[in-house]
Amino acid sequence: MLAAIRPAGQDLPVLLHIVGATLAFGALLASASFIALARGQVRLLRLGYFSLLFVALPGWILMRVAGEWIYRKQGWSGLPNEFKHAAWLRIGFIVADGGGILFLVALVLGGIGVYRLRSGKSAQLLKLTMVIALALALAYVVAVWAMTGKPGQPSLGASAPTAPGAPAGNTATTVAVTANEFKFELSKTTLPHGNVIFTIVNKGKLAHDFSINGKTSSLVSPGKSTKLTVALKAGTFVYLCTVPGHAGAGMKGDLTVN
Repeated sequence: MLAAIRPAGQDLPVLLHIVGATLAFGALLASASFIALARGQVRLLRLGYFSLLFVALPGWILMRVAGEWIYRKQGWSGLPNEFKHAAWLRIGFIVADGGGILFLVALVLGGIGVYRLRSGKSAQLLKLTMVIALALALAYVVAVWAMTGKPGQPSLGASAPTAPGAPAGNTATTVAVTANEFKFELSKTTLPHGNVIFTIVNKGKLAHDFSINGKTSSLVSPGKSTKLTVALKAGTFVYLCTVPGHAGAGMKGDLTVN
């Protein structure tokens, strides 16, 4: 699946991101389990805390650093805001960065709790650490859903959206769009303003879509085609493929509307 949605050269950061997330998620569950099952046993309480400190935290750091590497390597930072601020990307950053803050809170509380165990005091702070660990694990599940499901991005076979204000019967300009790895070829790059019908044909080996002015076509399988109708005013518009990594690999460009 990963090989089908990204160009070559991104395997290492993706692998590191997945390894880091897996370590963090597994250690969070292990930490919460040890603390929950400890029932006052100091050894298990400490094991729960040190699982968080020595496994979950390094996993989070690896996941976050590799995630930023992927973000820049795929060219998201250089795209217009409507693309780089996609809902699924925002969810990923919120979980990663907010999770980092919660990690620090959990580690501080847990560290104090472990220190208090030496004097025979209660493990209430460690129980709070357990709650935070469970909350982080749940947040990671949401992040995985966002990264794989990409809410707000059309799925394969979805009908192409029609732009508001593009009533039927108006004369429209037709533009043929050919998608390949990794570029678009447009039959026209300068158009009159008004309704534009983009006919997208995928002649590549990977699935692609076509996005312009906030409107995105359905995901087009190799050898298939679709249409996207958009109302464009005068100006310059960025078009691109929203599949992760494809725009950064070259599937983007500018369209001039007079």
